[in-house]
Amino acid sequence: MDSIGQRIRKARLNLNLNQREFAKKANISEANLSRYENEIREPKSAVISRLAEALEVSADYLLGISDDMNYDKYDLSKKSTMDMENLLKDIESKLSTDGLMFCGKPASKESVDTVIKAIKIGINMAIEDEKLRKDL
Repeated sequence: MDSIGQRIRKARLNLNLNQREFAKKANISEANLSRYENEIREPKSAVISRLAEALEVSADYLLGISDDMNYDKYDLSKKSTMDMENLLKDIESKLSTDGLMFCGKPASKESVDTVIKAIKIGINMAIEDEKLRKDL
């Protein structure tokens, strides 16, 4: 498994950026970037988040939890309506088959539908909140 430093370097090179360009993009010093890539120092959690965003990968990738560099795969705001509907259908199927319970009794179809609607509303609200934060 690659170290966090190796993953930072691999993702940076994937964007065709040198250390100076990437350090500026990530708002960190070139010296710190070099220390991270050469495994002299590990970035703190707040820096990992900033690095992941600038590298267009997930923090899970940098931390070695996932080998998938595809950042957009996890970005719900970039999912099509069809993708979102498929995601919600998958959740509904899991809730129905895995036995969602309320007060010790299996949830009715109507209750599962209500939970799905709440999830959909929550996702849309979170996407809007993130868009507003990025505009600030």
